[in-house]
Amino acid sequence: MALLRFFSIILGALSLAESGAAYKNKPSPFTFAAESTGYQLAGPNVVPEIRVAPNDLPGVIRVAKDLAADFGKVLGVNATVVTADWKATSQQGISKPVIIIGTVGQSSLIDNLATSAKLNTANITNKWETYSHQVLSSPWAGQEAVFVIAGSDLRGTVFGAYQVSEQIGVSPWHYWADVPPISRKYIWANSGVYTEGPPSVKYRGIFLNDEAPALTGWGKANFKQSQYGSAFVSDFYKRIFDLVLRLKGNYVWPAMWSSMFYLDDAKNGPMATEYGIFMGTSHHEPMARADKEQGRFLKGSWDWKSNKGGVQSFMEEGVKRSKDWSTMYTLGMRGSGDAASATLSASSLEEIIKWQQSVLTKVTGKPLSQIPQVWVMYKEVPGYWQKGMSVSDDVTLLWSDDNRGNIRRIPIGNENKRSGGSGMYYHFDYVGDPRNYKWINTIQLQKTWEQMTLAYDRGIDKVWIVNVGDLKALELPTAHFMALAWDRANFDEPDSTTEWLKEWSGRQFGEDVAEATADLMTTYGKLVSRHKYEDLSRTPFAFHASNYDEAERNFQEWSDLVASAQAIHDKLPAATQTSFFEVVLHPITAGHAVFEIYTKTALGSRYATEHRVSANQFAKDVNSAFQRDKDIAKKFHTVLNGKWNHFMDQTHIGYNNWQEPGSNSLPKQTYVTSLSGNNAKSALMGVTPQYSSQSFPSTTSKLSLPPLSPFTPPTEQRYLDIYARDNGTFSYTITSSASSYVSITKPNGTITAPGPTSNTDKRSYIFVSDWTSVPKGSTTVTITVTNTAISPQTVATISLPLENPPTIPSDFTTGHVELDKTISIEAAHFGPSSSKEYLTIPTYGRTLSGVKLAPTSKSYPSASYSDGPHLSFPFYTFTPSTSSASVTVYLSPSENANPTQPNKYTFTIDDASPTTVQPVPVNDQSSQPAGWADAVIKGAYIRTSNFPSSLKLSPGKHELKIWLSEPTMVLTKIVIDLGGGVKTSLLGPPESFRL
Repeated sequence: MALLRFFSIILGALSLAESGAAYKNKPSPFTFAAESTGYQLAGPNVVPEIRVAPNDLPGVIRVAKDLAADFGKVLGVNATVVTADWKATSQQGISKPVIIIGTVGQSSLIDNLATSAKLNTANITNKWETYSHQVLSSPWAGQEAVFVIAGSDLRGTVFGAYQVSEQIGVSPWHYWADVPPISRKYIWANSGVYTEGPPSVKYRGIFLNDEAPALTGWGKANFKQSQYGSAFVSDFYKRIFDLVLRLKGNYVWPAMWSSMFYLDDAKNGPMATEYGIFMGTSHHEPMARADKEQGRFLKGSWDWKSNKGGVQSFMEEGVKRSKDWSTMYTLGMRGSGDAASATLSASSLEEIIKWQQSVLTKVTGKPLSQIPQVWVMYKEVPGYWQKGMSVSDDVTLLWSDDNRGNIRRIPIGNENKRSGGSGMYYHFDYVGDPRNYKWINTIQLQKTWEQMTLAYDRGIDKVWIVNVGDLKALELPTAHFMALAWDRANFDEPDSTTEWLKEWSGRQFGEDVAEATADLMTTYGKLVSRHKYEDLSRTPFAFHASNYDEAERNFQEWSDLVASAQAIHDKLPAATQTSFFEVVLHPITAGHAVFEIYTKTALGSRYATEHRVSANQFAKDVNSAFQRDKDIAKKFHTVLNGKWNHFMDQTHIGYNNWQEPGSNSLPKQTYVTSLSGNNAKSALMGVTPQYSSQSFPSTTSKLSLPPLSPFTPPTEQRYLDIYARDNGTFSYTITSSASSYVSITKPNGTITAPGPTSNTDKRSYIFVSDWTSVPKGSTTVTITVTNTAISPQTVATISLPLENPPTIPSDFTTGHVELDKTISIEAAHFGPSSSKEYLTIPTYGRTLSGVKLAPTSKSYPSASYSDGPHLSFPFYTFTPSTSSASVTVYLSPSENANPTQPNKYTFTIDDASPTTVQPVPVNDQSSQPAGWADAVIKGAYIRTSNFPSSLKLSPGKHELKIWLSEPTMVLTKIVIDLGGGVKTSLLGPPESFRL
């Protein structure tokens, strides 16, 4: 069989099953069928030979060996690596399939192929980190064909090699998430030229941070410790660099809590350069010196004012040590231990940076324009800049988020004209106020997409660095962030993240489960966006225990998610189950256990006030969930014979301030004891209506259910809970005063305690079976629950309001319909007359989706409410509004990223007087604005405004219009309260009926 078959083919017609994962909007360069077209690289008893020139960079020779091993992972036999120059190579016909890998201007193989006009390098030469894949026919006499991986520079070549690895079936996460390679019998390289690069963001990387106890404990168990006690030595960083490069990154901030990158292992610095990694240091570690070096080697205090000479000498030594390696220098200065400094000022920071730059040019011998350097605008630092501080244009201004994923600042004015450009320091992990979050993944990918595309579109494209904590457990958001940084154009649509997630899931776990896995992690992202695990211990519990069934519904979503994830896991091949567990099933099951602890604690407390026997069962469930949390961690630690032991050591239950607790601890549980007295038997039956804080027989007031109407959403079924208040048995019946049109499920039954909750608690649903028989207008039906086991019988009476309004006029065809004085609207369900400048971000936020202005480069700060782009929300009411009527707007917790144009929204109803609201106060950027902590904990800025005093709504059709002023804002929900209708909750009322 000839190794080379060139035919005219339409590559885009190849299916993923035949070709492997496709590049975005482009076909894969490889196919894996027994018979195909192009150049055969592998088959039975056929493996490729990889040729690399001896004069190429050491990092290229290294990656050639990785590529050979990766072929072995998919074929079962490694490719061979031959180091040979052009003369030795071009004088022979090689019987094996040949892969030539090399760098333009560095490799005699690549340069001679280009000189002979066989290899087209015009599209990669002199470009940053760009590569091409090409099949060349007859590259020299006697050679039928070769497959060429050509890079514009070291990293371009490395990325080209690792891209081949991923395409043939070796995941970048082969080590860190144990993704198994795909077995192949045949590999064909398709004809044509494929080119990728330059990247959208020049420097892209990760920050290993907050690394104790998890990463540190794991490291000490697996690597020989340095003389200083750190396990983060070269054998560790080889694995980090391998991942970063396979993700097409090039930048790392090393672990720093108890380690010193350059001193823990003498190999670390030069190895990073050989691999092609730029090393930096964190925001408070200037001039390539670790924080922990200060205590060991700094003479005097870390204070510019009192110990300038000592600090200068210390910093200059850092430059001398790193000058021959690929280094990005962090400039500026903070106080010792990442604290604000009491002695620093804007003028002293200007002095520090000016001196630091003079040292950089003196020691390296390079002009500032050729020295990568960043000043991290973190915590109080942007406040100095805001007040007029000035630094050289060569410095990259590395802006930051608020530690919770909300960008604090985008470039304004002439800042985008600075030669150093702008960067972003982003967080997937954090230690600090209002609470640490460093256990497992709590990142919503759609939020990352929204914030980082905003950053890129506003000119932040020089550096992206993300705090990934321990790295393990943050695989998914890390992969997403790096993919977005590599090629912003791949994420140009609001649903791009969903499509990326499907593709990524298919590559890690198989195409058969790609869409289902993407759905799982999308739902997971929504659930954790409502509340991070560490915030759940706040009191009162965030999710209301009765209103809108909020706590119960939220937990049911978790339970459904666990069931779906487990079902997918159980169907996977054994080899894939491990990686699926680590990345998908573990966070879902672990998160479910923590939510069960806090949800059933809150519900149990409510049940105890009703004297439900099931309160005691819930306390048992909480203890079981607490044990399950331990068991899940143990399971993680025993995967692959303990490969990842210690990664779940992080405490996460029982926070009572911003800092992590010393150990996980259960919240206090509430129990009920036996009833006493002569009336104990008659008080055995308890009844609680839906959404009610009152129950029978505890209250003497009349009980009531929420109203029903033909416009009650299908998800809003009405029910009664009937339950045991003590040990014993009773029978009950439920009757209605309008049995001809009000139906009741479980109209009679028996309850026995003690026992499982299925025996001690019954839920009976009440619904209207025939609205045509219900009188028009407002009526009340009486529901009676009778304990038939005793004499005299005990009876609970509950009112059920029915609202059967007049028919909605035929000209109201789109919009939401009132129920119980409330109109709840998901922002994505705007009306057809809305302006085209708005786009919907699917599955964004806490409930459904987000809506924002597009493009992100355009603001409407001075536009009046009458001529700016607006969103229209038609709605219909049956109840006149009262003086307490209001509009509540739910926004993402985005900040005033442009302080000169703060976020604002304007609303009006029926074109009445407009109301303008500024949800986030303007501050000087030296601290967070008022209300920030509450907003990031809840995952939303929630602002309620009363109707203008002149606005009185009569029953009928109406229109709410909303204008957003800035593309930094994302609207997620609106609730209109006609007066006293809305109940307290975290997420707001469920969406109203929508025509």
